[in-house]
Parts: sequence; structure tokens; C-alpha cells
Amino acid sequence: MQSLVRGLDTHSKPVLPEVHKPSIQLAHPAADTGVTALGPGGGSAESLTQTFGGMFGDGHAQALAGAQAGPAAAVAKPDPGLFPGVTDLTKEYGALANGKRASTQGVVLHRTESSTAKSSLDGYKERIKAGSHVGAQYLIDEKGAQSLVTPLDGMASHSKGFSASTVGVEVVGPAKSLDRTGKKGSIRDQITGLNLSPEMKARLLGYDDKKLGNVAKWNGDQIYEDISGAQKRSVWNLSNQLATHYGLDMTSLSEPGKDESGANHYTTSNLPDFNAHEHINPKAMGEAEPMIEFLRARQQYPQLVEQASKKLAALQASGGDPAQIAKYQALVAQESGTLSSLNLDGNAAEMQALKAEQTAGKPGEASAREHQRTDFYDHFYDRIGALKGAVK
Repeated sequence: MQSLVRGLDTHSKPVLPEVHKPSIQLAHPAADTGVTALGPGGGSAESLTQTFGGMFGDGHAQALAGAQAGPAAAVAKPDPGLFPGVTDLTKEYGALANGKRASTQGVVLHRTESSTAKSSLDGYKERIKAGSHVGAQYLIDEKGAQSLVTPLDGMASHSKGFSASTVGVEVVGPAKSLDRTGKKGSIRDQITGLNLSPEMKARLLGYDDKKLGNVAKWNGDQIYEDISGAQKRSVWNLSNQLATHYGLDMTSLSEPGKDESGANHYTTSNLPDFNAHEHINPKAMGEAEPMIEFLRARQQYPQLVEQASKKLAALQASGGDPAQIAKYQALVAQESGTLSSLNLDGNAAEMQALKAEQTAGKPGEASAREHQRTDFYDHFYDRIGALKGAVK
């Protein structure tokens, strides 16, 4: 258990009837989904005003073309969970699944105890040998690469009470240990020095010293830092793909329980569509809340770019201060260009162009767009913060 994942549980409830959720309205780039491996980023979506359509639906998984010899030559279709950019590891680790789920009403996000995917996967091998079904459907590694570990419709034990109706997504990265002895400074100072997601950090530091110390104690003195930019990119793209595949609402996000404890009384009847593990089960602080916080902020990005563009237009129309107009022009140009590049994340033609430039050793427009995407996720909260400040 120590070498694999902190948050995975062995208990799950009986299979529940299918729960139908309203689909989030999201736009998508014109992607060619015939390409099944597009790199760690996968596909993405940018607007909340249009629909993905069938971009990543069941039709994505097609049987291999061409006739084969013999009367029993049918080719098995790939797992529907092999979205663009996802590596198939189900042959090696699919035995972690304990049968199939009859329904899917949401996604549960987790972090690992290990610092590498290799360590986590080695732990999965040991679990398989022991006959355990503790695992998850997906693993996002330390560099952001996505793997399907068990079949998408398989039932792995990853969240007590919810495994039978949710998909589990693991993101590599261990928790930090807080020291309440004072040898490493106060709990407040230790938390201040950690790379936590902004809203979570502000909430924790808003507690008085006594409660902050108690919260650390009640959560085993364990806390998770924010995920990397590459992991953010994959969490966003995979969440979009799962939302489209299952008709889930990406605005339906879990919230922390009392005293950061997971004691928020979520049940299968009121479970949000996307959940941090510690919001639905008693687990360490920040196991997946940074990902929920990120998903919420990431959905705001297109609207923030639009608002900044409107403010620039208003300043220009009113003959505003030239220096202020120039500042807004630079911001809008940067973010509008990045938004256009994000719209091509996972597009087959885009990935082919990028690969061609990399192979030739001649960076071009595709490489420039990839740099925009990477920089955006690596400096995500700085970029979002600048936009929010501009549109106040």
C-alpha cells in the first residue's frame, strides 16, 4: 500500500442503475480522431457555449481496416477509453478490475503515494499477484503522460462507496508531511512555503492557528501540493473526454468537507460529476482538490479572454490612456493567441505538423503553438490572475 496509492479503497457498493447527467456545453477543435496516439496532451475544448458533438464518443474506437485470413478473423475493437494521447496498459494491469460497472455517474480524482509512475505500476503488479482489485482506470504520470490501466468500463476499487459508479483517475505525486513539533516552524509557516493551489491555500491560512493545527492533525499531518503544468494539461483533456463520453457536467464539482475531512455527506444520489477523493472519503488534504480548483478556473479562461477583449475595445472607443491601451493590447494578443493554440490541442493535423518540425529540427508555427500551450499550463495561475485583474 505504501508504494502505490494513498487514497484507493477496497470497498464498493452494488452496481447502481444508469444515472443520466446533463452534458456540459463545450466546443472542440476540428480534430481527426482517427489518430489514436497524439502525445501526452490529448484533445481539449475551449468554449462553454457549444457542444463537443461526437469528437470523442463511441465512434472513436474503430476496428482495424482490411480483411484478414480465415473465417474467424474479426479484429477486436480497442477499449473506448483509449482517447487521443492515452497509452493502453490494460493487458498488463487489466486484472485489477473486478468485473464491469453497469453505470457511470462521475469521476473521482486521486493522487499517488509514489513519486513515479513506475513505482505505482510496480505496486499494481503486486496487487494483482495478491488478488487485489485496488486500483484505478487511468494513471497520469509525473510528466503528464496518460495511461489506461484497467478497461474503462471495469470496476476497480478506488473510492469507498463509489467505485461501482465512478471512473478513477490517478495523478502521480506524493503528499508532504507537516511537522507539528515546531522543529520546522509553525504549521502556518510550513503551509505558506508549500506550492498549494491558490484557493485552497487561502482557505487554510484563513483558519486561526489552533484550528489550522487541528486540521493538520485530523488529516494525519499530510498535505498534497499542486500538480505540474503538464499534469494540468492532461487532467483537463482527459476530463473533457470523459465528460463527453459519459455525458457528464464539468461544472458539477465537489467541495471540501468540514475541517477538510471529507465529511460532506455525498452519496450516490447527490454525487457531483467530478470529485476530489478527499471531498467524498476521509483522506489527506489536497489529494485532488487542486485539480478540482484547476478545472473550475480552466473553464473560466475563454470567458476571461473575451472580457479582456471587450474591455480593450471599450478603452479604444473612449480614447483611453495610450499606455493602458497598449498594456491591454499585449495581454489580449497573448491570451487570444494562446486560446487559438489550445483549440488545436489534440488535433491530428496539428500533431503531425509538430512532429514534422521536430523531426526536421526546424521549429515552425506548430512548435510556436506548442510552446504557447506548454507555457500556459506551466504558468496557469499567473495567467489567470493577470486576466482576472485586467477585467475587474
